[in-house]
Amino acid sequence: MNSGPWGNWNAQQQQNPNPENNNSGQEKKPDNNSNKEGFFDKLKRKINTFISDNFNSNKSFKDYFKQDNGQKSLFGLIILGIILLWLSFGIYKVNSNENAIVLYFGKYYKTATPGLNYHIPFPFGKVIKKSVTTVNTEEFGFMSQDNRSNKKRNLEAESLMLTGDENIVDIEFQIQWQIADIKDYSFNIEQPNQTIRKSAESAMREIIARTPIASALSDGKSKIELETKVLLQEILDSYKSGVRVVLVQLRRVDPPAQVIDAFRDVQTAKADKEKEINEAQAYANDIIPRARGAASKVKEDAQAYAQEIIANSEGEAERFVAVHKQYSKAKQVTKKRIYIETMEKVYRDMDKILIDNNTNKSGIMTYLPINDFKKSDKKND
Repeated sequence: MNSGPWGNWNAQQQQNPNPENNNSGQEKKPDNNSNKEGFFDKLKRKINTFISDNFNSNKSFKDYFKQDNGQKSLFGLIILGIILLWLSFGIYKVNSNENAIVLYFGKYYKTATPGLNYHIPFPFGKVIKKSVTTVNTEEFGFMSQDNRSNKKRNLEAESLMLTGDENIVDIEFQIQWQIADIKDYSFNIEQPNQTIRKSAESAMREIIARTPIASALSDGKSKIELETKVLLQEILDSYKSGVRVVLVQLRRVDPPAQVIDAFRDVQTAKADKEKEINEAQAYANDIIPRARGAASKVKEDAQAYAQEIIANSEGEAERFVAVHKQYSKAKQVTKKRIYIETMEKVYRDMDKILIDNNTNKSGIMTYLPINDFKKSDKKND
């Protein structure tokens, strides 16, 4: 019989390999000491049993260490090689675009940075690596070519939303996100993609519910995108999801397909109305300044005419006074001068013919067309 804790146990096993079927017919009482057996004791016992059953049933596990030095060294080298091989599995690499977290017994231990790192291998440790630079995209209301295989989504339910003035719009949008904190991303949300999708759809519906349909269809899209991004980030931060929202983009905002034709007719009528108003305003802006200019011109012409009449009247009055003064000094001379000036004015534009007084005596009429002289002078000029 072999001595030692493993040898005695092995000998007892050989004498009574099946204690449950012994001749006494009594059940074996549980050994209280076996409950206190540690993990490594159990491991040694199982190894001892394996060697005894497969190599030599007459030798215990301890006997193998009592062989000659060559066999002992070989066995030790094998065990050492197995241990080193197992430890080598703990070396891992984190790429430059990744972060990693190390878990021991399922509990967070640390966050690993890019480069070569080490951890205690399975079953004690585990490494989870995630890309923190990859931009992930979630689509709503449409499916791109890469997502055609996912046919379970109800696109109509995703895209139809109610506006602030109780109208329905059909919206297609997408969001882009990155992992900001790998620890929170791995532990705080169970299904990251579904959580992000539900949060994004909820945020978009809330913002659209505050926005009138006219603004959503025209110049309010950038505001909707910005407000949705801020609200979505607040929701994900409240979950401690470790996610950063990169972009929220509206691809299409239209009325529902069932009423889109009628809605376009309404929009066309509104556009025509605005066009007519703008044309009328442009005509008013053109005609009013021109009318004001014409009125100002008439007013200025009237003022100029009034000043001209007044100036002429004043000049005539002064001339009359001057003539009266001259007349008082020399009446005959003044009368003769006035007569000559008056006749000059009378005959200035009349045809004039000179006849000699002696015509009746000679019987020859002298004709002198003075006007023709003036016309010839003008042609020569």
